[in-house]
Amino acid sequence: MSKRKGKSLAVARRADGWKNLITGLGSARTEKKAFTSHALSGIMTDRELESLFYEDGLAARIVKLLPDDMFREGWDYSFPKLDDIAAANIAEQYAAVMEELGAQQKIKDAMTWKRLYGGAAILISAMDGLTPDQPLDPKRIRSIERLRVIERTEIEFENIIWQDDPTKPRYGLPEVYPVRFDTPGNWASQTMLVHHSRIIELHGDTLPRHSVTGVSAENRYWGIPALQRANDRLKSLGMSLGSIDQLLSELGVGKYKIKDLATLLATPEGEAAIKRRVELTDLVKSTFRSMYMDNEEDYVRDTISFAGVPEILHILFMLISADTGYPMTRLFGMSPAGMNATGESDMNNYYDMVRSLQIAELQPVLLRLVRIIAEWKGLDEPYIEFRPLETMNEKEKADLEKQRADQERVEADTYRAYIEAGVLEPYEVRFLKYGNTLANIPVPEGYGLPPVEEVGGESGDDGDEPEDG
Repeated sequence: MSKRKGKSLAVARRADGWKNLITGLGSARTEKKAFTSHALSGIMTDRELESLFYEDGLAARIVKLLPDDMFREGWDYSFPKLDDIAAANIAEQYAAVMEELGAQQKIKDAMTWKRLYGGAAILISAMDGLTPDQPLDPKRIRSIERLRVIERTEIEFENIIWQDDPTKPRYGLPEVYPVRFDTPGNWASQTMLVHHSRIIELHGDTLPRHSVTGVSAENRYWGIPALQRANDRLKSLGMSLGSIDQLLSELGVGKYKIKDLATLLATPEGEAAIKRRVELTDLVKSTFRSMYMDNEEDYVRDTISFAGVPEILHILFMLISADTGYPMTRLFGMSPAGMNATGESDMNNYYDMVRSLQIAELQPVLLRLVRIIAEWKGLDEPYIEFRPLETMNEKEKADLEKQRADQERVEADTYRAYIEAGVLEPYEVRFLKYGNTLANIPVPEGYGLPPVEEVGGESGDDGDEPEDG
């Protein structure tokens, strides 16, 4: 109790949570989670990432699977303001330039190295009469030699020239990149300064720009690799599979019970005698499938049980899928489990994620390229439309065709009823159905055209008599 200004005040103390003084529930000695906290184990080094990518098939699949799915069906160039023929012609020109540059494979490779190292870039090797450290001028481009994929490790991060003027649009971003080029054969390297307008950046999973965990500025700028969050799970899986492999070699262990074994081992010839006895027993067992033993000897075989191992591996697979964002049916090729399980919902969610990444990561890269091509070739700038990821089997295609045919039949019957009732004329139905797409097809004279009324009505009905002479 405490007194203040003549009044007695009770000090109330409250603690939330469940506690039991007898069992110790909620106390410090039993609540282990109260003393559990997370500590950053460190960002994976480039050597660790490359080692995993080279030798671990699952790690390589985690890195490559998402880019493969993002590029699997491709994309289309659309021009809403142009007619179909003009849009198709311009789309073909864009497709020809992109194919000549090998853009699809180059961007896919850049996406792969971005996921492996946490960052990558694409260098646009354009011949515009300017040096690489000067801004790219698309209107002066004579040709684009190629698109060069640059790994994060080929950009000297500590020598990047940053824009430090707060009044400039690229404040806090690189102005000029020092890119290291290695020459195959003698592995000589040279560093070249490249202006940011000739570079397309691709970043890994983003991190806070200001970190208290000791993550390097380079990782905070580029991002973290795709294998970082799954690293601990991959280690657990590798250790588990290694232990299972070791247990398989010891699947059956034979035990020999020999009388006075310790006494025999103490004699000078005891070890050799026991070894000869065991070898003879194994030889007889292999030849006659039977064993000859002394009446005081015994042989037993212990077997190792693998009960529960598949369930443990399944849990590890689930955790790896959760860390990487892949459904198990896609990452491991496993059949869906459970009653009436098809995995359709998992794949739909995964395809939604892929489409989201196409818009967020792939589309800006494509738009950057097509804008340069548009200024270079003097073409209209297109919209990028990604094709659907879901593919139909033969039955689904047949069902869709039947559904479309039924819809066309119902629509045709409706139009026929309108024509017979005099609500619409055939030429009106033709326009409603096909618009101007059939404008160049000649129409027989008088077919489906409205009657042309004579101006002023029939002759002699206007009340005016013709004048003489």
